[in-house]
Amino acid sequence: METTGILLMGSCFILVGIATATFFLLKISRAAKSTKWPWVFGDLDSTDLRQVVYRGRDSDGTSDGASAVVVNFKYRYSVKGIDYNGKRVTYSDGINKTVGSLKKLQERYRGKSQIQVYYDPERPGESVLVPGLNIFNFTPLITSALFILAGLFIIFYDFK
Repeated sequence: METTGILLMGSCFILVGIATATFFLLKISRAAKSTKWPWVFGDLDSTDLRQVVYRGRDSDGTSDGASAVVVNFKYRYSVKGIDYNGKRVTYSDGINKTVGSLKKLQERYRGKSQIQVYYDPERPGESVLVPGLNIFNFTPLITSALFILAGLFIIFYDFK
């Protein structure tokens, strides 16, 4: 019974690693494809950064708060006479970045009213200001790999 539980736990770790890796690899694929998207001029409404606070509980039951700074850009563009709103700057917007890299991104667009908006020709409502990949697209794969390695370790360490 104990071996079955360990095998099950190790398998769960591996499955979580594979599932998250699949999710991030799909995002990486979209980011790579965005380099071939057409672009139109759009209107930039906001280059704000905002602080997000995540609330939770510590093991002793006390309140725990962690925060992150994220992009909060807003822009408008039109494709074939249809108006769209966009918020995505890069395909790594949802990944925590250093405040310095976010400020550089903000400075790149600050004061501009017209910008280039790259859009998916098959789904024009999907857009990005900076097409392509960067290092931040790959960093979440580290966590996925660690889950897979932990699962393998749990399984093979038990059978040693």
